[in-house]
Amino acid sequence: MTDIVEVYEHANHRSWQHQSIISYLKSLGLPEYAIDSLMTAGRIESRQRGDIVSYGREWIHIITRGVIKETTSHGTARLWRRGTILGDISRVMLRKRTINQQLDYWGTGPHITFLTTGVCLSLTARTFAGLIEKEPVLALLLAQLTSDHSQTVESVYASSKADPRVRVARLLEYLVVPSRLRDGTERIRWTRNGIHPVPEGAFTLTGPSQADIADALGLGRTTVEKAIAALRAEGILNSLEPGTRSNRYYEIMDYSRLKSLARSDS
Repeated sequence: MTDIVEVYEHANHRSWQHQSIISYLKSLGLPEYAIDSLMTAGRIESRQRGDIVSYGREWIHIITRGVIKETTSHGTARLWRRGTILGDISRVMLRKRTINQQLDYWGTGPHITFLTTGVCLSLTARTFAGLIEKEPVLALLLAQLTSDHSQTVESVYASSKADPRVRVARLLEYLVVPSRLRDGTERIRWTRNGIHPVPEGAFTLTGPSQADIADALGLGRTTVEKAIAALRAEGILNSLEPGTRSNRYYEIMDYSRLKSLARSDS
């Protein structure tokens, strides 16, 4: 299967790793002094597709760019986008660890597989708790990210009785980040057969394969393939020409209809 990559060309060549974190945290209304505290205390890591991050259970991770696959120690797989917080948040809120937490302190946390190029800000729960004591505004950040995480679990992953086509639509609608192009930005994708422009007005999602989607939703791969085919037949997803197709790339031609389907009760 041919890989398809989307390229963004910007005149600004600042460190994209740091800029990714700063831009995201500013979008949440976090003041600069709190952003500086987080970035100074945490690990800033840029990752390529296929890279795996696996720290101990004491670590908290904030994804500020990219799409990732989380695999828990129990084997549960879920897909997450920018703005996700992963880890045992209770460790941040409880400065004194429980007996069970003390026993598994050195255990392995979730495996995070980057499905695209991405950026991750990581810090220990103890460090995070210490920062909150100094900068209480960070408690609001933690609460917001935790709330968003819970809402995503409820709306995307807890709807097992919904039609598979609707469930796939909900996951795609969650993962894609609708954005308008800046002036001077050109989007292209390339395959072994050549370079192709991304259709004007299309939203794109790169990273998860249909197998990844099936694993995350607990569906069969054939079921997901049929759901994707149905979305293409309806014009919600673009049907790529032979030779340019990839099961890790999706062009959303009608985001409004995707959103409407994702929020339906079918």
